Amino acid sequence: MRAVSLVADARGAIVWWGERGIGRSVLLDAIVEHLTVPRSDGVAILRWSGGESGRVGADARVSSLLVEALGAPSLSSEGIAEWDYVLAGRTLVVVADDIDDLPREAGDRLLALAASDLGVVVLATATRCPDLPRLPHGIDVRELPAVETAGAMEVLAEAGCPPVAPHVASRLVTALRGNPACLVQTARLLRPEHLAGTSMLPDPLPLVPAVGQALSAAVEELSARDREILLVACVMVSDRVEVLARASGVAVERLTDSDVASHLTLVAGRFRFRDPRLRAFIHGEATLAERTAAHARLVSAYVDDPDAALGAWHRALSALEGDEGVVQPLLRLARRHLRWGDCEWAHAVAREAVGHATGAARSAACEVTGIAATLAGHVHDAELWLPHASPGSDIAARARTLVATTLVQTLTSGRIPDDMLEGVWRAVESGQGIDARVRSDAARGLSIAACLHIERGATADAWRMAQRASEISPEDGGAARLARAWLSSYAAESGAMAVLPAESAHADDEALTAVARAVTLMHRDESDAAARVLASTAAHLAPVRSGASWFAGPARVVSPIVEAHLRVVQALVEMRAGDLDRAATTLRQAAERLPLGHVLAGLAVVLSRRLDIARDGRVGMVSRALESTSLCRALAPVHLGGLVDRAMVVAFAGRHEHAAAMLDIVSEREVRERSVGLAMPGLEATEEWAMAGMLPEARHALERLRLRTRALAPGVGALLLARGELAVAPHDEVAGRLDAVHAAARRVGSPYELARTAVSVARAHARQGAASLARAHYMSAIDLFDQAGAGAWVPMVRAEAERVSVAAPAAAMDRAAGPVIEPVPTVPVETAVPRESRPPGAWSAGLTEREREVASLVAQGLPNRDVAERLFMSVRTVEVHLGRVYRKVGVRSRVELVMHAHGGAAID
Repeated sequence: MRAVSLVADARGAIVWWGERGIGRSVLLDAIVEHLTVPRSDGVAILRWSGGESGRVGADARVSSLLVEALGAPSLSSEGIAEWDYVLAGRTLVVVADDIDDLPREAGDRLLALAASDLGVVVLATATRCPDLPRLPHGIDVRELPAVETAGAMEVLAEAGCPPVAPHVASRLVTALRGNPACLVQTARLLRPEHLAGTSMLPDPLPLVPAVGQALSAAVEELSARDREILLVACVMVSDRVEVLARASGVAVERLTDSDVASHLTLVAGRFRFRDPRLRAFIHGEATLAERTAAHARLVSAYVDDPDAALGAWHRALSALEGDEGVVQPLLRLARRHLRWGDCEWAHAVAREAVGHATGAARSAACEVTGIAATLAGHVHDAELWLPHASPGSDIAARARTLVATTLVQTLTSGRIPDDMLEGVWRAVESGQGIDARVRSDAARGLSIAACLHIERGATADAWRMAQRASEISPEDGGAARLARAWLSSYAAESGAMAVLPAESAHADDEALTAVARAVTLMHRDESDAAARVLASTAAHLAPVRSGASWFAGPARVVSPIVEAHLRVVQALVEMRAGDLDRAATTLRQAAERLPLGHVLAGLAVVLSRRLDIARDGRVGMVSRALESTSLCRALAPVHLGGLVDRAMVVAFAGRHEHAAAMLDIVSEREVRERSVGLAMPGLEATEEWAMAGMLPEARHALERLRLRTRALAPGVGALLLARGELAVAPHDEVAGRLDAVHAAARRVGSPYELARTAVSVARAHARQGAASLARAHYMSAIDLFDQAGAGAWVPMVRAEAERVSVAAPAAAMDRAAGPVIEPVPTVPVETAVPRESRPPGAWSAGLTEREREVASLVAQGLPNRDVAERLFMSVRTVEVHLGRVYRKVGVRSRVELVMHAHGGAAID
């Protein structure tokens, strides 16, 4: 910590600057707390704010001495002597709030004291960046950064706000420039459903005092005319400068030369607000009459414009009472937004149409509103509108909204509405004159229900709904075929032979088909091919949009709820391929944009937690927020996934019996329900029971594992089973089981699975008393875990490696069976050369001193990064030295080097 370093040096200053509400005072409070708990009498701390001082460990004489020093042009020799006398060898730490509120001369003198040899350290904040050229040498000026998404969720949680979904937190951070005070005050005005993402955020956001404090000084300089222009910009749904100028009644040249331009970025005929909070400020300060007038001017501006359809939106908002003439234009706009995948604006536009419509037109508007809200993830909003979309016995309207209604009722109530679905099926099956469109809509709803059932483990109900879908729409069948493919993947990975529908005209259907195809490939151990399918689909149908303008970007884009499916499966494929860092990045970036917590029965929650545990050993803020705001958090897959996560944590701490007991609960439940879902790497009870020395329990767990692996992908299932059999193998069968593990490992390319396999093989060698081989595989596992991004495994593996003694008899390890391997050359136990057969250190003869240091640390199991830190060199330099060591010693890998250093022979 830089501040502590300055106190130790007894001189220097840091000035942190940032706008009001960014957390300047909180930072200084934390520093004061750190410096005062506990410290010796060698430091006196003086808290200074706006010319007023408050003592924290400093007496009144020190305070008055500082006041005198700040009021004098310079210190006299008598003043310096008195200063030395009063401080008596102590360091004075002046902690100053808002140093720019002091008179300029006083602030300069305070910083000059910190640059002197009087034993003064200044830790200060400012609302503006200090004038760097006039600062004394050695003064450190730092801008306080705005909080990002994870930090915002932490701030809001500490402030006692309801849980905030990551994608909502990201929106708030962008709209409020990451200012903590703005975030907290805004969140307190929003409903819990807004923060959870199940209701649409108001746009613009409500105006709060912190926004006013941050912007009032700049806005006060604007003329009334400039404010009118900015208000028009606030309510526009296009970013065209031409339309802004036309609606404001000014020439484009006048606009670019006015004070307005200092608040807008004008590029290539487009504009955006430099500070997005200004929209909320200008909009919130305007009266209803002023906002209505701004919309009216935009109605006129869009006459005879290429985007004339957008005028309907402004016409609706400029009307003070219902205008049925805008209903159909608004619904056309909303449906256009749906085709573009912009479901949030479709929701907003259709909701506005509801307010102007009556009779059948209002039902149609409620239908579009409910569907759009569902696809955007605003399920609590959809819950309000969908019941008004299909009045009476209109089977066609019920069929059109069946997908949305099924999703919404499932998510909000926790139960799939089977009775309602059966009623629709009976009406369509037995009805006369039911056209193909109605049958197709109903089949889509039943297919969605089938997928929801299988994701929740209800296999029989899932296949029944899929059969119903096929019965009522045999000539179409696209949705039913997709559902059956999804059901096959969930029911048995190894038997997943999906018959997928042809390319669809709908982006959502095409994306879901690609997701099903990728899952099928993943289950055939073709993760690379699955990743390519998903990446191609994402690039084509789910590009990340920038800006809030209407109809900006490609016209054929998936809805947020469908993209959430795509991104979660994409992250799962990456994890199963062994790239945990990439999977975590994919999932985090998606979580900041999409309602991930509501899809695939909460799979994103389980996956995010699992990645956190494997990488960091703890559940991070994004995972906690996903879980607390997910409408699937009470489902069995999320609960069971949480038990696996807890088992991993306790296993990392060496409590293998406790971990195994939790894993037994999970496996018994999975076997009972005959469903594995979309499996992700976790932990196996067989190996944990064996590590705990409880072999009967381990063998019982192995039998359950045999049942489970029948449904898994061939390569994954074979490897899990081989590791389990190795864990319980008697002494005379270990060699054969090792061969089986090696053979299974060769079919798997995941560094993560290979690392876990290396740990299992190391434990088996340790149990046999082959300590050198055990250490070699432990070292290999560490490298592979590092490659996979699974750093939380490394301390446990390194601790196990350290416990392995070269001279340990086999009997001492009888209780420590273990998991797996990796495709690394190994030396049979009988070929190992006894360490005593050569002099100590002989293996490193011929190496330079630096090469010997590098080789020695590598032989102890340290990865290159740690070696570099230990020897104060770059990782690249370590790699160069290591290459020379390999050539001189006659080995080809760090595994061989470890064995060579510990007495094993190099491999030919």
